[in-house]
Amino acid sequence: MKSKGGVQFLWGGLIQVYLFIQDLSRTFAHATYDKSAILLKPVSTKSLEEVLHYFDFFNHALAAEEILRYIAVPASLSKVKEGLQLLTMEGLVYEKQGWFALDSASLELRIKHEQLNQKRLKLARRVGRFIALFPFVRGVYLSGSLSKSGVQSKDDDLDFFILTASNRVWTTKFFLIAFKKTFLLNSEKYFCINLLMDENRLSLAKRNRYTATEVVSLVALKNTAGLERFLQANHWVKDYFPNVALPEKRAVEQESLTMLERILDRLLGGAFEQWCKERFTNHMRTHTDLEEGYFEAEAHSSAYFPQSVEQRLLKHLENFGNE
Repeated sequence: MKSKGGVQFLWGGLIQVYLFIQDLSRTFAHATYDKSAILLKPVSTKSLEEVLHYFDFFNHALAAEEILRYIAVPASLSKVKEGLQLLTMEGLVYEKQGWFALDSASLELRIKHEQLNQKRLKLARRVGRFIALFPFVRGVYLSGSLSKSGVQSKDDDLDFFILTASNRVWTTKFFLIAFKKTFLLNSEKYFCINLLMDENRLSLAKRNRYTATEVVSLVALKNTAGLERFLQANHWVKDYFPNVALPEKRAVEQESLTMLERILDRLLGGAFEQWCKERFTNHMRTHTDLEEGYFEAEAHSSAYFPQSVEQRLLKHLENFGNE
């Protein structure tokens, strides 16, 4: 009898648990609880419009996936698409063939120049492989308009970001600029070197929406691992673009000097590096527009944008915030 009573008690307990779970399920199915704690909130239309307003400065339309990358709030692709559909239905955003913009002209430009961007990207890859052959070059990355598929003319520059061997930023720049002046007649069209950084000093000093956009848009042409290290060193871009996935930090072996680099190091060394830095600094200081230009001449980095759009673009974005 004692054994039989224990079994009945056990079965009774299991039935009570089953009924409790059923009641709990019905409660969650009909209750008005805060689902945002579990799911992402809907994307605000203003956040979506802000991204499109930024790229409207360049008359550049975007795909939903690109908008997800550049939006300033946590989101999912499905939520971005829902928000874009709502804006399109309200007539605030234009859409065509999967591209979105604040005006129809930008849509037509994106569609019209899609093949041009593909051709220019192939060219940039060839130029990037060539740049990688220069002494002390450790990584080559595409930046500027082409990195965002935003080229709108065959005469647009090809912009490159270069990682160099440790303590050889200015020597590397000397060889690259010497080649450009000698063989390309100083043309920027295929060989625009805007930024060089020491492979061991990868953190950017200038941090804003514009520089963050440039960082997350970089395209690796040589040394993908170097780009991963650069992104990891500039984790602050997540403050602007929380949906960008940054790589995990990992140990990377230092690339040893080639035979040619060892010879050049013995012949030139630190004295030549310093000489190059002084000469380039004087040149950049003289030729940089005081209002819109920007240059950086540090021991481990060289940035030269004599007539940058940065200030005008940030002002353009500020105007949106004030509307």
